Amino acid sequence: MPKAPPAPSPAQLQALFRAARAARPRAHAPYSNFLVGAAVLDERGRVHGGCNVENAAYPQGLCAEASALAAMVLAGGRRARAVAVVAASPLLTTPCGGCRQKIAEFAGPDCDIYVLGPRGVRRAFTLGELLPFGFGEGHLPADRRR
Repeated sequence: MPKAPPAPSPAQLQALFRAARAARPRAHAPYSNFLVGAAVLDERGRVHGGCNVENAAYPQGLCAEASALAAMVLAGGRRARAVAVVAASPLLTTPCGGCRQKIAEFAGPDCDIYVLGPRGVRRAFTLGELLPFGFGEGHLPADRRR
């Protein structure tokens, strides 16, 4: 198993939170009006933002976490060190099940997931807490792995 990445610095966390908050108002959510912003801190300390993008054909929409991961990959990132998700809801807005699995493609169970509201961090989880017994590369036959 690969060594866990170093914990993000306070400055990196602030940049992560700023990017997630900045992405939220850019969301395309004309159907639900539920704007979500997300950001991913990669292995090189770079931050990649994303927002949800809804579609009239509902299943074709894109979650904020998925768009942030896509931005990370496009920029050459391959490992997520931390993820932040921000929404304005009285309930915690954690990544959906599909996004938990998407994050698991690029992060280990120790990856920190920060859930933000309008006033800041509401709670932090690890990916392992949100996706216990997750499915990953190790489940595949050896000849199918990278």
